[in-house]
Amino acid sequence: MRTKTEILFYGEPQAIDSEGCYAISFTRPLLNSNPVNVSGFDLDAGQTLSIQQNVGDEDWTSYDITFGSGAGENQCQVIKIMPNK
Repeated sequence: MRTKTEILFYGEPQAIDSEGCYAISFTRPLLNSNPVNVSGFDLDAGQTLSIQQNVGDEDWTSYDITFGSGAGENQCQVIKIMPNK
């Protein structure tokens, strides 16, 4: 099985489609970042939410990223492990 890794950065509230990935993670930077919520899960500064599928399974979820108010910047890094078809 061949995979490719996508590293993405978001600063606006939006839905992120997992597009059949095998794993996806959402990270809020440790410094200067506003609160981040991923589909109802609050990320603390420096925290990562990682979701992995069983071998052979694909994730087709649409995750909602929202940002809370604060003095920092809206920042959320998303890493997806995708099938390389």
